[in-house]
Amino acid sequence: MTWSAPASGGDPASYEIYRSTTAGSVFQAVNHLISIPAVAGQVTPYAFIDNAGLTPVDTYWVVSAKNDGGETPTPEVLYKPIGSPSGGGGDEGYGNNFSAALVFADDVGIGGATITGSWTSDLATIDVNTGLRPVVEQVTTLLAATPAVTTLPYLDPATTFLSGGVTYYKQQTGSTWQGQWVKGKTEAQHVTAKWGDNLISQRFTSNSVIRIEMVLSKALAAPMTSYTMKSLYGAQRNEIYGTDGTTYDNLSAFVFAANARLKIQKMDGATNPVLYDQALWEGDGPNFLAGEVNVAGNFTYGFVWMLNQQVLPPAIPTKTGTWRITFSLAPNAPAPVGTPNNTFIDTATNGVLDSDTEVHIDIEVQ
Repeated sequence: MTWSAPASGGDPASYEIYRSTTAGSVFQAVNHLISIPAVAGQVTPYAFIDNAGLTPVDTYWVVSAKNDGGETPTPEVLYKPIGSPSGGGGDEGYGNNFSAALVFADDVGIGGATITGSWTSDLATIDVNTGLRPVVEQVTTLLAATPAVTTLPYLDPATTFLSGGVTYYKQQTGSTWQGQWVKGKTEAQHVTAKWGDNLISQRFTSNSVIRIEMVLSKALAAPMTSYTMKSLYGAQRNEIYGTDGTTYDNLSAFVFAANARLKIQKMDGATNPVLYDQALWEGDGPNFLAGEVNVAGNFTYGFVWMLNQQVLPPAIPTKTGTWRITFSLAPNAPAPVGTPNNTFIDTATNGVLDSDTEVHIDIEVQ
């Protein structure tokens, strides 16, 4: 959307944007989307990009000029967004930028490649084997841009979102940044384990899609550089975070261990049959364990359990009942990585600590 300052009626203090999928009543408080401060004397048109989880349906906008005397709205304008209806702001196909601090316990990246370099803001020497953004294609694109982008962060002015008067640069766009990481193979990593809160707070049924998350973290003796993040809009799968570009000293780091395993078994009081017993890199997508960077820029082990589509083996006659989810650190990472375990769990924030290499949590499916 673009518009110019009004030619009469006094200088506005701000422009208020309203949005609705219902015509005829857009200019109402319930439809208020965002307030954009006016700049005194600005003669160039104002611009605003709205891609906050829009779907391809008829959508109506109003811009009002506001000062102490009130608001004067434009007529309603109809636009039908074109693009993916999935929301989340990821219309360019980009993944999430890592924003916190991370220790690679085995000097192995989240895709299984060996890390040889160190954290840097120099795009020409960045180690893409970490599996974090930027990947090699993004490095090539940024270095070849006009003008060339040679250092991180790259904060694209076309991917901004204004919140509380502060400009944020959104995840899942061309904007690129990377929180600090270190290789950790030279010493044992002692961590705290925490299951995702949804495993405790949500009610599950046989028609559920269950998101399983495990986070390993540790306190740091020396701080690591991390980016300030904020939730901008949306919820759950459609939530989008962004950074204002500022950094802070982080005294806590996530830990990635290449020998992580996940097991899901039905607790029937007799044989406790196993449905999944899986290491990293056995596959991609739902029903496969992976190391991931979430939309908040944090690191987690993730597993999307498509229970609603699950075909159970004969040993498990029903989806309902108690399921045990176990996260463990195997003696060695899966082939061809093969690195020996270097990570030990000292405490568990939730669930049950079985040993220094295993934790579990039980959930009820109704």
